[in-house]
Amino acid sequence: MAMSFIEEENQWLRSTILPKILKSGRLVDNYSDAKADTFQVGDIEIDVIGPAEAFMLTTCYRTTINFEYDGEKLQRKMVVKKTPKVPPEVFDSIQFGPLFSNEINFYTKILPEIQKVAAGTFAAPKYYYSELNKHSAVAILEDFAERDWRVTKDRVGLSLEHAMIAVEYLGKFHGFAYAIKHKNPDQFTQLTSELKESRYANDEIHHDWNLTLKTSLKRAAKAVATYQPKIEEEFVKKLFFLISDYKSYGKQRVAPKEPLATLCHGDYVRNNVAYKYNGGEEPQEIMMFDYQTLRVSSPMIDLAVFLAVSLYADVRYKKFDAIFERYCFALYGSYTKHTKDTTIPDFMSHAELLKEYVRFLPYSVSITASFLMSLVEPMDMSPEEMFSLQVTDEEIIERVMTKGGEVVDREVAHQIKEMLELSQRCGVSIDDGIDVDKLPKV
Repeated sequence: MAMSFIEEENQWLRSTILPKILKSGRLVDNYSDAKADTFQVGDIEIDVIGPAEAFMLTTCYRTTINFEYDGEKLQRKMVVKKTPKVPPEVFDSIQFGPLFSNEINFYTKILPEIQKVAAGTFAAPKYYYSELNKHSAVAILEDFAERDWRVTKDRVGLSLEHAMIAVEYLGKFHGFAYAIKHKNPDQFTQLTSELKESRYANDEIHHDWNLTLKTSLKRAAKAVATYQPKIEEEFVKKLFFLISDYKSYGKQRVAPKEPLATLCHGDYVRNNVAYKYNGGEEPQEIMMFDYQTLRVSSPMIDLAVFLAVSLYADVRYKKFDAIFERYCFALYGSYTKHTKDTTIPDFMSHAELLKEYVRFLPYSVSITASFLMSLVEPMDMSPEEMFSLQVTDEEIIERVMTKGGEVVDREVAHQIKEMLELSQRCGVSIDDGIDVDKLPKV
């Protein structure tokens, strides 16, 4: 009889992985080769993280491991993240290799250097183990719930309090990275030199995903006509011309451009941050994780995507100026603290950052159009089931045009309204910085 998933993972952890983590010195503080034979693994509990909690393309589970070492009974709680069992062509099209390479690089090379500069104060999950093979990968980290961190209950539509803490933390992170870059450019280059392009390296896009992207834009156009009819048709056409080709536009937009380029998370959304609370539901601190899309780019890739995908218009639109000012204030404070220089470079001014934010709004809207529906109405299936699902083009189109309902339509349409208003307010065209001649003609 074939073993179940839980049985397979239990045996894999017990016989293969835990001895490696022990020998690395990361499982116990007092590891010694002379005491290796005292290590005995007891019960292992596995709790699979499903789509109701978070949208993920990886197979992910929490595990509680009981063991003995040097006569002492101990317990460790970890999170195991693995690539699902998919055909090699799917593994490559998702770019699992670069994604896991970036995460492994962060925990093994970048984070230790950041902690040196930050005197160990940078909040991050503890790293236990990783491996990257040709068509499989795994990363094992601590279960940070043990330290009272948790992902928000709401998948989208976070409160103003959550937003303020998130953008303040983001500003501090970007300011810290700018400080390293400006004080020690060689160190910054060394830290970031091995990061891999995790979204736009392949020119080929899986057919189903390509159809999803194109259909999501048709739905967005329909939503604008329905819920924001005052937006001129020419502006909508210009927007969709820009983002109609996912690869061509995205590759240009996220490319590092000086002087704004800095170290960015690349996918700073609700799924990839955890909060600490005050005993109730009021957030106090935040920590980001899942560094698979880490990149050198404009800091607005993080801010624009977070505000677009994690908040609804009733918070983002009504409180935008306050939210943006909180980000800038944190950025400046972090930069001056770590550079010991009170002069803020001109390109980091509030006005220049706001213009840059406008430049990234088409990028964030394209993500909202194709992804928000999966947060509002998640698919109740594992990554393996999702990748093996056989659907017709007609079924994909029907799903993309209707999933998430009116909530998604109103939000996407409103984000396009916000884009138009901010573009006019800042005097910045939404195609500023993009070589439109290199975009495919629709």
